[in-house]
Amino acid sequence: MKALLPANPHSGLPDSLPPCPAHTFNLRLGDAGDTEEKRAFALGCPMVFESESFTIHDTGEGWAFVNTLAAERQFAEGAHKVLICSRDYGDMTVYVTDRYFDIVVRGKIKHEKPSLLLSGMIRAACEAGMVLRKGMSLHASLVEKDGFGVIFLGPSGTGKSTQAKLWKEYLGADFIIGDRPGLRKTDGKWFGFGMPWDGKDAVFRQLSVPVRALIWLEQAKENSIIPMNAVQAMTVMLKQAMMPVWDDAAMDCAAAQMGALSREVPMYHLRCLPDEAALRLTYDTILKGRT
Repeated sequence: MKALLPANPHSGLPDSLPPCPAHTFNLRLGDAGDTEEKRAFALGCPMVFESESFTIHDTGEGWAFVNTLAAERQFAEGAHKVLICSRDYGDMTVYVTDRYFDIVVRGKIKHEKPSLLLSGMIRAACEAGMVLRKGMSLHASLVEKDGFGVIFLGPSGTGKSTQAKLWKEYLGADFIIGDRPGLRKTDGKWFGFGMPWDGKDAVFRQLSVPVRALIWLEQAKENSIIPMNAVQAMTVMLKQAMMPVWDDAAMDCAAAQMGALSREVPMYHLRCLPDEAALRLTYDTILKGRT
């Protein structure tokens, strides 16, 4: 099948917001009977990256992603998933074990196959492919207000989604995506857009908006906000951007795009409480800083 990232625009948002830019990837479901062969092939290639959920192997012509057993704790050994993709990630084939396992769900035994979610290996491959196509992804939340976008960045638990929800509650902002928005520079402007995946908030509206500011969050006992210079902004990018560290070509593209974003879009350091005063301070600061 052919998958478009991001997907079609969400009909529930204002017509004034444009659809987000599309990166086209060919994603196919391979023959389940070939899963073990593909897994053995992948594991025989040099491993270039390892996460809690999967490993990545350099096949010479492309990349192979293999799920780890730890990622399939509810299944017995043998619940394998393998993603084989081209060097530029534009062509992907995924193989999934075609057998049932007895698993316990809420105290009941169920007879199920391993699920194939649009996350994990597929998401990593697509985000690396975005980087090669002049896009990038951030560990952040994105809202739209009055035709401009604001991106909240910070480590997990610092309140990215909380700030986005406060903007929605008190300013009537649209909450476009709760985690991992995409960014791309188009016609001289940086646009943020929804992606077909998200974290706990399950908010991923498929529209784009020009980004006016990036907000680096830190929890504090009182609210304050200061501008950050390009060097400070780049330091944040290195922590919050999706980094395809296994792929030298993609990393070169990522570094160039992060540098441009750091220089061209204002970033502020917001030390704050999770209250209305914090968002009012941020909103006023962004409006005063606009060109």
